Amino acid sequence: MATDTALLDIKTASTLRQPKVRPSVAAALGRKWMVAVVAVAPFLVALEDHALVIALPPLQRDLGLGLDGLEWVVNIYTLTFAVLTLGGGLLADRFGARPVFLAGVTLFTLASLAAALSSSGSLLIGLRATQGAGAALIGPAALAILVKSFAGSGRGLAIGVWSGVVASATASGPLIGAILTETAGWRSIFFLNVPLGIALLTTARVTLPAPLASPRGSRIDIAGVITSALALSAGVFGVAQVGNYGWASPRVWSFLGIAAVAFVIFVVVERRAPAPLLDRSLLRLPNFLAANLIGLLNVAVMCSMLFFLSLYLQLGAGIPAIRVGIVLLPFTVLIAAIAPLAGWLTSRIGARLLSGTGLALVVTGLVLLGGVSAGWGPAQLLPGLLATGIGIGLATTPITMAAMEHVSTERSGIASATLNASGMVGMSLGIVMMGAIVAARLPADLARDTADPEGFAAGVGSGLTVNAALALIAAVLAVAMIRGRRVSSFGGRRPGRRRSGTMLAADS
Repeated sequence: MATDTALLDIKTASTLRQPKVRPSVAAALGRKWMVAVVAVAPFLVALEDHALVIALPPLQRDLGLGLDGLEWVVNIYTLTFAVLTLGGGLLADRFGARPVFLAGVTLFTLASLAAALSSSGSLLIGLRATQGAGAALIGPAALAILVKSFAGSGRGLAIGVWSGVVASATASGPLIGAILTETAGWRSIFFLNVPLGIALLTTARVTLPAPLASPRGSRIDIAGVITSALALSAGVFGVAQVGNYGWASPRVWSFLGIAAVAFVIFVVVERRAPAPLLDRSLLRLPNFLAANLIGLLNVAVMCSMLFFLSLYLQLGAGIPAIRVGIVLLPFTVLIAAIAPLAGWLTSRIGARLLSGTGLALVVTGLVLLGGVSAGWGPAQLLPGLLATGIGIGLATTPITMAAMEHVSTERSGIASATLNASGMVGMSLGIVMMGAIVAARLPADLARDTADPEGFAAGVGSGLTVNAALALIAAVLAVAMIRGRRVSSFGGRRPGRRRSGTMLAADS
């Protein structure tokens, strides 16, 4: 009898222990799938934009677009993304990040299918704007999901993976675009999003946490949405016109003037709104404003470097598009590999040290690349690409974590949207500023003409040197303005309220 009782006790204890093991394994697998889903979706959003640059010449021939039309195919996407991203963050905070994320992926997938079937340039431009609207929902919702769902070193690792995957899309885009365009035509770049989007939606519905009830009593700040959209659209559009008309053009300054007036109105509206679109308290949080400024410069440097270096290698050095993508692969791989490690390290040694060190390496790499000449090949470019890739991999994740460190989970959507908007503005400004330096060396029509290799190399080298100066400013700002030795793990929570484990109760 005693033996039977002992055996029963052992069986009972074993039965009681089993549920504690299996859910933890399932939860760990669920967290990995969650990170994969919210990283792959922004990867597609960024990938297509950079892949499409390679496909512009055949796209122009098929749809009969002029140079202005080609510019709109690219710029309308960036413009819509930048204009609507604050609204996307507001919706993520109001209705939950999960449904907004799913809606964004759905819209992006459907718009991609329609774009692949486009029969005219004007239709394609309109559908690119629709894709940008989907991207504006995906970007802030994805980061908000990670911020709400992870704590401790797990948050740093998750944001690191997210940052690395998204950043790697920038450099791998030209290679993937070249392969798709040469093997299946430019429409395949859009078609690729359809099966991947469906797979993402299916996986996301299973893996992303269901939203908790969120307060919906307060009114949506419609006036803030409209004025911020007008300010951003006029500003980005005005800057985008500099390459065509120059800084002295009344057309450019009229748009910049509209942007300035709309921004002033936006500030006045936000000061009086009972539930403002952009809570001014975010700007008073430690590191938030500084990280947005540093992130803007970081994206400006990275995107303009890749954009014009890719153009030079194809049009100036005459290197085929696929080989250009291969030349840029070390840069891509380093960002994707180092960014997760940087996220893990940020929780231990701090965002200030890592971001400052990373940006200093970016300065070094850009100085090396700034010496580019017409005779340079992959071997000469490699040291600069390696230093820049390591630097951006080290800097990007700490900048993101520093921006989101003290943000409460209730405001993570709009805070993520602000960071996304800063990045989009930085990309536009970086390309335009470097384009102004290189403009005299560029042909009138990139789809048909070729550039003088020596003159093009000199212009790109000057632009990269200016980028090095911008990266140096960002490094100084990181060291001087990012506070604290270590980044906290609690988005707006006090350490005493830490919950056990890595997973937080998500209201995303």
